[in-house]
Amino acid sequence: MEENGERNRARSENIPVKPWASLLNREYSLIWASTLLSSIATQMRYVTNMYQVYELSGSSFQLGLTGFFQALPFIVFGLFAGVLADVFDRKRLIVITQLLQLVPAFALAVLTATGTIKVWHIYLLSLMTSTVQVFGSPARWAIIPNLVPQSQLMNALTLNITTHQGSLLLSPVIAGLLIDFIGLKFTYLLDAILFIPAMIAILSMRASGKPEGERRRVSLRSIVEGFKFIWVERIILSLFLLDFGATLVGYYRPILPVFANDVFDVGATGLGALYAAPAVGAILGSALLLLAGDIKRKGALVVVSALFFGGSLALFGVSRWFWLGLLAVGILGLTDAISVTIRRTVVQLLSPDAMRGRASSLITVFAQSTNALGALIAGAAAALIGAPNALLLGSILCIIIVLGISYLIPQLWRYQSK
Repeated sequence: MEENGERNRARSENIPVKPWASLLNREYSLIWASTLLSSIATQMRYVTNMYQVYELSGSSFQLGLTGFFQALPFIVFGLFAGVLADVFDRKRLIVITQLLQLVPAFALAVLTATGTIKVWHIYLLSLMTSTVQVFGSPARWAIIPNLVPQSQLMNALTLNITTHQGSLLLSPVIAGLLIDFIGLKFTYLLDAILFIPAMIAILSMRASGKPEGERRRVSLRSIVEGFKFIWVERIILSLFLLDFGATLVGYYRPILPVFANDVFDVGATGLGALYAAPAVGAILGSALLLLAGDIKRKGALVVVSALFFGGSLALFGVSRWFWLGLLAVGILGLTDAISVTIRRTVVQLLSPDAMRGRASSLITVFAQSTNALGALIAGAAAALIGAPNALLLGSILCIIIVLGISYLIPQLWRYQSK
């Protein structure tokens, strides 16, 4: 009987994972629906905030400050949020953060409707929006491995990342149409309403949101334990270093306006297309992973994706035709999406349940911090040697970093999931 059971389990593990496999799981489908609604609402609010700041001030500097306040909480509170996700009930954390998202949305709607809104109000409420999002994000990622079989984990995480990329692509369009047709105050009101069904979906879940193992406390020691875990788990360390190095020398988004104006001469419409192309590529990359099912050689795939990312930087740097530039940034989005998905999956596979919140939050903190540093380096390099040369140099350094990490930590290339 035991031998038959083993054979049945082996056969079930070898069954190909269909692109929609995780959505057939009731518990996962509920958190996916919640993520979809809250992602659209959050991205709509960010876009509406930016539009209103420029409408009120006419200042590009104040637009930059708005973006700064939207990103700051991820860096400041990210690690602490991960600790909370490893201590408290994750379902409850998600619901509380979604409930709190109603506060800035309704406040923005009321201030706009009464004509009393100021730019500093938007700064403050953007800060609150992002802070609440920071504390909900690690809990969302950490709960997923307990909702699906291990063979479907990459499928589930890919669907989540696809949802996020889709919201980045669609939410600006939705927000723009709503602002034009129903106005800013009703756009903020609709934004708040979207969080209500998102909360209902989480409350409808039957699965437990409590972390496994003994009860832990929130402390500085918990944060230190997260860093120690990353250092000891060499494969996860290599993934963090890979992402840090590649983004540091290859963060291209801040200098896209230079290419639009000085290289391709395509104006604002062309710039919009350059910003949209990575999201299109990311959705395509996620779709390819969904079709591929559960890929075993995850370590090799993330290394190859990073190398293609470096090569695509060079392709974009030498592009003198707009269509070629769009293709290059589309490939950058595609390879980045594959890399992010594999990185998230491997971290969740190798992290014990008691550490998943902190591991997830470390990914976010690394990403946000590296983006900030990468933006400064990209801007400085473009000013010194020109934007095309900056990307060519970034491409060379990116490939060197990827090969160097693969050589120093060979476990990454050899890693296969079970």
